[in-house]
Amino acid sequence: MNGRQAGAPVGSQGLTPVGSPNRIKRRTAPGLGSPRFGSPQFPRTDAQNPESSAEPTRSTFAERIYQSTGRLRAHPEPGSSFGLVSQTPIAQNNNFNMHSPGQLSQLDLGAGSSADVLASTGSPAKSGAASAAAALRRAPPPPVTMSAPAVKPVKGGAVQASTSAIPATVIDLPSQRMYALAVLGLLVAWKLYDAISLSVDVGRTSFYLFVKWCLLDSAMWYGAWFLRIPRLSILSHTMYALISLSVFINLNLFYLTMSVLTLAVKPVAVSLATGWLRSVKSIPWLGPRLVGDSDLLIDSFELDEAHILGRHTIHILPHSLTHMNPQGRSFCIDEAQLRAEPWYQKYASGLFGHSGQSQTLIPILINGTHPDSISYAYTSFETGQRQLRTIKNTGALQMETNAVYPTLGNWVMATYYLPVSEVGAYEIFSVKDRKGLEFRTATQAPPTIVVTCPQAQLQWLDNAHTGDNFVVGNDGHASICQRIDQDHMAESRSTDDGLLQVVVEGYEPIEMTVVRLVNGHRELISLDGIQPQSMEAQPTHIETLNATQIAAIEKWSRFKTRKSAYTLSDTFLRPGEYVYKLESIRDAANHSVVMSGLGGKGIFDGNKAAEGKATSYMARIQVHRRPSAGWADALLNAELPLRLSDDRARKSDYALPLTLSGTGPWTVNYIIVNGDEVTQESKTFSKATDSTIDARRPGTYHLLDVDDKFCGGQASRANITLVQAPKPAANVSSTPITAHECGGEIGALVELELTGRPPFAVHYRERNLRFPNSRPITRIVRTQQRRHSFKVMPDMAGTYELEFFRLEDDNYPSGQPMSATIEQAIHAQPSAKIDTLNGRISSRACMGEELELPVRLKGQGPWELVYNIVYENRRTSKTVSGITDESYTIALGAFDNAGEYTIELAQVKDGNQCARDLIDVSTVVTVREGGPRVGFQCPDNGIHVLDGEQAQMPINVAGEFPVEVQYHKVGDASDHVHTATIRRKPQQQSSSQLASVIAYGPGEYELLAASDICAGTIDAQRARCSVHVEAKPSAWFVTDSLRRDSNDAHDTGIWRLHESCEGAALQSAFELGLSGSGPWKIDYRVDYWATGNARSGVPSFTDRTITHSLVVLQTSTLKPECCEPGLYRYTLLSVRDERYQKPQMLLAAHEAVAAEAGVTVVEHLITKSPLAELRAYSPDGTPLDTSSSSRGSFRRQPRSIKHCLAPGQSKSDGDAQTWAKLHKYLPVFRIEFEPSGKAPFQAWVEVFPASGPSEVVHLEDIAGYSQPITLPDHVASQIGRYHMRLVRTRDARGCEHQFVDPSEVGLGRADHGSAAIAGGIEIEYIEAPNARPASASPAANPSRNVCVGDVLAFELRGLNSWNVDYSYNSARRSTSVTKRLFRRIADVPGNFTLERVCHRAANECCSEFDDLSYAVHDIPRVLVSGGKDVYQDILEGDMVDIRLDLVGAPPFTFTWQRRSIDGAKVLESHTVKDLDVFSYTISAASEGTFEVTFVQDRYCQYPKA
Repeated sequence: MNGRQAGAPVGSQGLTPVGSPNRIKRRTAPGLGSPRFGSPQFPRTDAQNPESSAEPTRSTFAERIYQSTGRLRAHPEPGSSFGLVSQTPIAQNNNFNMHSPGQLSQLDLGAGSSADVLASTGSPAKSGAASAAAALRRAPPPPVTMSAPAVKPVKGGAVQASTSAIPATVIDLPSQRMYALAVLGLLVAWKLYDAISLSVDVGRTSFYLFVKWCLLDSAMWYGAWFLRIPRLSILSHTMYALISLSVFINLNLFYLTMSVLTLAVKPVAVSLATGWLRSVKSIPWLGPRLVGDSDLLIDSFELDEAHILGRHTIHILPHSLTHMNPQGRSFCIDEAQLRAEPWYQKYASGLFGHSGQSQTLIPILINGTHPDSISYAYTSFETGQRQLRTIKNTGALQMETNAVYPTLGNWVMATYYLPVSEVGAYEIFSVKDRKGLEFRTATQAPPTIVVTCPQAQLQWLDNAHTGDNFVVGNDGHASICQRIDQDHMAESRSTDDGLLQVVVEGYEPIEMTVVRLVNGHRELISLDGIQPQSMEAQPTHIETLNATQIAAIEKWSRFKTRKSAYTLSDTFLRPGEYVYKLESIRDAANHSVVMSGLGGKGIFDGNKAAEGKATSYMARIQVHRRPSAGWADALLNAELPLRLSDDRARKSDYALPLTLSGTGPWTVNYIIVNGDEVTQESKTFSKATDSTIDARRPGTYHLLDVDDKFCGGQASRANITLVQAPKPAANVSSTPITAHECGGEIGALVELELTGRPPFAVHYRERNLRFPNSRPITRIVRTQQRRHSFKVMPDMAGTYELEFFRLEDDNYPSGQPMSATIEQAIHAQPSAKIDTLNGRISSRACMGEELELPVRLKGQGPWELVYNIVYENRRTSKTVSGITDESYTIALGAFDNAGEYTIELAQVKDGNQCARDLIDVSTVVTVREGGPRVGFQCPDNGIHVLDGEQAQMPINVAGEFPVEVQYHKVGDASDHVHTATIRRKPQQQSSSQLASVIAYGPGEYELLAASDICAGTIDAQRARCSVHVEAKPSAWFVTDSLRRDSNDAHDTGIWRLHESCEGAALQSAFELGLSGSGPWKIDYRVDYWATGNARSGVPSFTDRTITHSLVVLQTSTLKPECCEPGLYRYTLLSVRDERYQKPQMLLAAHEAVAAEAGVTVVEHLITKSPLAELRAYSPDGTPLDTSSSSRGSFRRQPRSIKHCLAPGQSKSDGDAQTWAKLHKYLPVFRIEFEPSGKAPFQAWVEVFPASGPSEVVHLEDIAGYSQPITLPDHVASQIGRYHMRLVRTRDARGCEHQFVDPSEVGLGRADHGSAAIAGGIEIEYIEAPNARPASASPAANPSRNVCVGDVLAFELRGLNSWNVDYSYNSARRSTSVTKRLFRRIADVPGNFTLERVCHRAANECCSEFDDLSYAVHDIPRVLVSGGKDVYQDILEGDMVDIRLDLVGAPPFTFTWQRRSIDGAKVLESHTVKDLDVFSYTISAASEGTFEVTFVQDRYCQYPKA
């Protein structure tokens, strides 16, 4: 507790600083409450506190000072240093109840403080004066908020405080973070070490390192999550993400051969590791011992490049030269910009330098000294006169320095720019320096031509064609209407010279790029073949010039500026926006001017033109599409002509829809032609949608033309005709229908003549005047014909009146009134029909059955009825007379044949002898030949069912369903008859189907009767069916091959199988007896008692009980257990067969109690096989391997016994007597048996010598349980490893134990590819290791002289792990080697000696060497010109001496070369051999870079071969 107990008062330890860890520990330690009353931190205010009053209170010097200053009060205030704890006990403060005793709350830490402040304070056990001084210097702490600590909600609504899992009382928070970061740093350093060690061997991977670091990283991130250390805690999903990232990094670092880190990070890591290792190795004495002989340093060792230092470069300067315009460029002057400059610009440029923007600068190349004056000639294109001009103030010219030659003083290569502002020809005349020396000028240099920069602009033609509404707006853009027809276009071409022209000024010929943008489509306008219109005036003063002047003018006149105009014409057949842009112009001197850069920016943005006013190089013409007008398609597709009707269901006027195109508003002109009357009208529309012409008058409507906002257009030539529909009319007439035998007129034939548009509908009312109060019947006659007739023949007699009152057609669907009346006296006719009012008429009958057909008659009786009976193709007619009742029944006799009979009522005659033929008055009767036919479909041996199951007897039924079947059980005393109803199955279409009836118990059943609507028949051959119950299955053990156990201690008398040996193949098995229907599934239990069980055979003391299942197809056997020795008892539990799927339990019986219940319990005894093992002992009897084998096996990884021999001590190198002396030091081997076997024993031991095939030694008559083994001399007589193992043992009972598979005997030798022999005892005679220089290594040099940078490689012989001792410059070192090649880099000059090599497995087995000492020589060096890079300029003919200094052991050999200055080509190469001095001089007068590429002394060379 930081030097004092938890219960000690604070005052006894001096003043406790605010924020002290001890103070926190007192408040947060388990079992502690608030500070006691009366203590310096809590002055006593309650005398009833027994705990605080029992302890004495002491006041320190610091406390008295605080009391004198008023800072220590009886009741601390929030600002007091001692007021950090509530005045009420913690047990009563709910704010502290949210923390466990091992956690820190924010209240404990104080407002605004942190855990770091608390943990950083030292121990409170300090002197009182020091504490008081610290208390006086410290200001009062800030007030403390007495509230619950800040918590953060988590999922589920719980509250979790952000605290560490390790209480701060155990380890304070800063220490926890320090320890966590230290662990993290150690793990990172460890991982880097493993990764760098693994990366030394390219392509090597390690699954072990991958798994190790995955586990370590997972544990580290889990710990970071679990500990919850503040500022280092992570969330759960962050933990999973970090673990996944760590697995990915480990996979790339340790397991994948070609990984992301191998390709990207690994080279950088190897480089950093190499630098780190070199830095560590440079530490005196400690560095080489820490780093050792790292393969990484050996493979990455590089010689210092300072062995060849310096180069000497010679540059030969040319003579001074001047050349005007060396690139042969042409120049132009923008005269428009020149004219825009102020007048004083020309004079200011001479005083302050030529800086005018309009001036053209001609480059003059000067290679030599600075020029003092420049003279040039100027020739005017206008007059042809040549003028000589001189610039003496060359310092005012603009200049660019290309190269400086410091070795030659003021020699430079520079470009001077000559400013010119006049058009003409310029050529250099002369250039002189300050000494008056004239520069050489370029021969045959053409004059530099300066012309006027080309200019161009677009202009609208003043005489442009004004047709097609061509208008130029205020913004400079124009508009025109679209040109359509070819005649108009031809007329325009003949009369229009174009709307736009390009005015060009410059040095001809001039090329122009004019771009036309039509509706976003960019295209170039070709001007080929268009002749320009010259705008130049011919000179008038040429007559006053002489011939020389005229010749000069003609020579330079082609460079003069000329002004021309080109006209741009277009057809404007496509509407839209036409934008013309003069994009660029180029004159004959290849001066190009991009016009878009002269004004605004972005004239063309892709395929879009910028908005704004027209410019001199861009013009826009808007071609407006001509409007059009036409009738809408819906109107044209309608049925024409359109009809005007007064009917409310038809239209009296039409709104003729139009389709308009163009820009509104539109004005459409049209005419209406109605016979000779022609009316012209017009209508204006503001929008194209819903534009219609109101048509209220009949006639033909023609569209003439249309005008929109900009242009006029044509209209459609289609016509729309409207006609006035006529009203329908009808003419009605009638003719009586007369029948004399019926008393006169029996009806009327009405004829209609109609006018109008079909279809027609005629409405009339039919009234019988015989009944004046009856309601008339309204009927409608509909027809598509204009002439129509219909009959009126009512059944009731009387005078009928037909009143026609309305007529409808297609034009007047609401109908037009009409008036027409017809009267006709009608005598009624008799009638008859089949009566269905009294019930359903039967449509089925059986043969021999009679049927009645009811009929109802109307008219004047008595009646005579004629009816027909139709069967197949025969018709039989019958007549019934004297029928007086209106209801009559026709008796149909018994039917003799089966089939369909049709009964037709043919004619009826009343009492007045008025006959009437009846039409479609009939019914159909189906007559069946017989009833259903039924019979059982049972197998010949009957139906077999399981005990307790109900049987279903299949029955075949043919007939009309449902069918009722009666059957009974034969021999049943009650003679009960069972009835079943067979119904038609769903989806069954045929009249025959297979059904089933229930069998009530086993026995034989017989069918009695079957019927549907007719009585059926029983199939005599299938009238009976029998039902049988299957017998239950059973299983038992057959005791023929078993015997009684006479030695049974419990005298149970259980049958047993013959005894077997452990591991031996069983020759017999339990034979099973079965009854039932196979296959059978048998469940049986195996009870096992181990050999050492004292209560073997007692059921309640079994060592193991297992239940098995066995499937048997026929009579079979049960194979007993054969693995472990002991007593096995087999009990049959249950059996099931093919019929009985539910297991049938068997009675556990040792004897056969019945014929169907045999023996179900048997036993089998397995005796234990003889076990043995090989043991090794020292000659004094001490076991060399104390670990014993587990039961039934032997040692798998025995300790190898090794013996070291110096080279030449083995029998292969020495003699037998020397080898015999070693026998007394060799181990003794014994074979030991377990007491469970029965002596005498036999054993077979396989011995593997150091070389040659293995040998099996047979040991017989081993009377005891232990016996030594003596190996033959020829087996253990050579250096190497030999092995012996047990193959097989046998005891007196004949039981054997096979240790090795017979097929594996002899397969464990090295020549069979096995790396080790499984099990047994191994001994190895080891020869001392040896080391020899590798053949390809410099260490094989017989002179033992090597160079710095050589890798000394030695081949190690012996085991695969050695300790190598060597010395380098008298520093002895030792290293461990696991490879057969030991390497060491000779990094410094000196002496290297390989002293001793030992086996790591047997470190006392070593070899020492005295002939492996080497002298390490340094690499020779050469310094060119003192080891510096020298660059020297000389004139032609000068000579330079280049000195070479050599360091090393002469004689020297070196190679020097002269390369081109750019280093691309070797100009010459020389080799100097056998130089005995240390310096060499090269005299050179040629240009190039001189350097040494190879140097060699007596021992070494650089660079290495």
